Amino acid sequence: MISIKYLTIILILTSHFCFSQASLPIPTNFKAAYERDTRDKAGIPGKNYWQNAADYHLKIKFNPATRLLQGRVSIDYSNNSPDTLHQVVFKLFPNLYQAGAIRKIPVSPEDVSQGVKIQSIQINNQSPAPENFRIRGTNMTVRDAYILPGQKAQFEITYAYELNKNSFIRTGQVDSGAFVIAYFFPRIAVYDDIDGWDDYPYTGREEFYNDYGDFRAEITVPDNYQIWATGDLKNPDSVYEPEFVQRIHKASVNDEITDIITTSDLQKGNITQKHGWNTWIFEAENVSDFAFTASNHYIWKASSVAVDTVSKRRTRVDAVFNPDHVAYLPVVNYARTSVSLISHQFPGVPFPYAHITVFEGLDAMEYPMLVNNLPFEESDAVMFTIHEIFHSIFPFYVGSNETKYSFMDEGWATLTEFLLYPFFDVAYPLEYDMSDVNNTAGMDQDIPIITLTPQLYGKARYANKDLKPALGFLYVKEMLGDNLFNTALKFYIDQWKGKHPTPYDFFNCFNKGAGVDLNWFWKNWFFEKNVPDLAIGEVKHNRLSYTVVIKKIGDAIVPVHLTIIYKDETQEVIQKDISCWAKGNTSIQLEFNAKKPVKKLVLGLDYDVDVNLENNMISY
Repeated sequence: MISIKYLTIILILTSHFCFSQASLPIPTNFKAAYERDTRDKAGIPGKNYWQNAADYHLKIKFNPATRLLQGRVSIDYSNNSPDTLHQVVFKLFPNLYQAGAIRKIPVSPEDVSQGVKIQSIQINNQSPAPENFRIRGTNMTVRDAYILPGQKAQFEITYAYELNKNSFIRTGQVDSGAFVIAYFFPRIAVYDDIDGWDDYPYTGREEFYNDYGDFRAEITVPDNYQIWATGDLKNPDSVYEPEFVQRIHKASVNDEITDIITTSDLQKGNITQKHGWNTWIFEAENVSDFAFTASNHYIWKASSVAVDTVSKRRTRVDAVFNPDHVAYLPVVNYARTSVSLISHQFPGVPFPYAHITVFEGLDAMEYPMLVNNLPFEESDAVMFTIHEIFHSIFPFYVGSNETKYSFMDEGWATLTEFLLYPFFDVAYPLEYDMSDVNNTAGMDQDIPIITLTPQLYGKARYANKDLKPALGFLYVKEMLGDNLFNTALKFYIDQWKGKHPTPYDFFNCFNKGAGVDLNWFWKNWFFEKNVPDLAIGEVKHNRLSYTVVIKKIGDAIVPVHLTIIYKDETQEVIQKDISCWAKGNTSIQLEFNAKKPVKKLVLGLDYDVDVNLENNMISY
């Protein structure tokens, strides 16, 4: 509960914030959305909000020996927009490896290919004329579609491509018997009320933006392979021997760790049904993507955790990995703890999916109900497990546009590392390096966080899409307190789950959920190119009575944490949250009575960025 005293403080702060702030700068395409009432200026979906949807039926045959993937995809597409769609844009993400493709990440010459071969395409059982069919890089456009408002259309596409072997960029071969297969089917791009068609090309660096839909996938692989995927396995009895079906069920209802597949099982070779090839059937409802993984030599540890105290619903948690890599042995516990903390600690939202699988790959990447992680050492393994699993909330449960605004999911996932890592019983403390911000703030490469992700380059890229937004959220959390911050975040999640929020929806929605207008901070931290630089100014003291001036030399708003180190090496911290700068002032005064003789004063804690630490300490 929030105390009356605390609410009074917030109301007082609010009056100060409103006095000194300016409105957030709104681009014209967002203003048009407000005028059409598809989005509300309060940050919630407008009365005319809409989004399109596509349901996918995938039939896939994958040959690990040749890495050839052959597919047939049937798409039921709903045009819920008020517009007639004269063309339809598809995404062909494997064309990242096509000869001549535009790439921001180099690929091995051995992986350069012809890309996706479209063998046939039909719209409502009609084949488009050749002149109306065009592929350019990772975008495929079909013109003269004419899908009217409120109308549905059915697409049927057969295709094939060769999975990459040597250049693992979120997908590809892990080793000769393990594969992560993502972005593997032609899918319809998002058409929304902000930009129309999402025609950003995939260049390997930016991530994704997808509509929600239902998926049914029938995946055929040799019978010595197992599949882990988005969605629920609907035919376990057809692909597994009975003993392993029982183990999967046991893990799904049990807090303990179950060894579903062991090295002994692999040696015996009695895990899957022997039909030459097995077809694995998965179904998932209202998700934004589908991916699958395959291996013939990985072991599988699993458990489950209660994620909803009301319904008693449980989520099964899997760790699937090469048994030679002992660093992966504790990962199932890390994953289980992550799911529990997300559900009950931060943000306190029941984990949205029935299972999550952490699969050993060659990257650190998230997919709905799947995580692909390297076998990191302990501290990194915990950090990346938290981070990637938290992406289940952003951008999957809340469907933000990763391509344009990656800070909307990466910032939250990075914040979660800060907040949840201390709950793990690990040997190493989390020592987060702030140098990516401190060394780039104010440089010519530094640009505001709100800048579109495809325009982020160079040394400041990570700082502006991951670290700085996480710090901004952390500073707001310190100011509002845990209860109010979590209330605002849950309000945002509840308003936009299964939908497509923009940054402006987030800022306004969070303000509404908190009951506090934070535009003064959003503008300073997310929209402006400012430098964080605090300094200790004049210090006066009479015996143990101290007055310390803290100067804000840079324009970036950061909290004040002054550590008093006494001569007996004990410490005390005096702090002021970011609201101390809300009036536009450039200095504040701290007054305190020291408990004993002072050795030194040090400005800044672990998560306080500051470009110049030389003026942050005074010794006596």
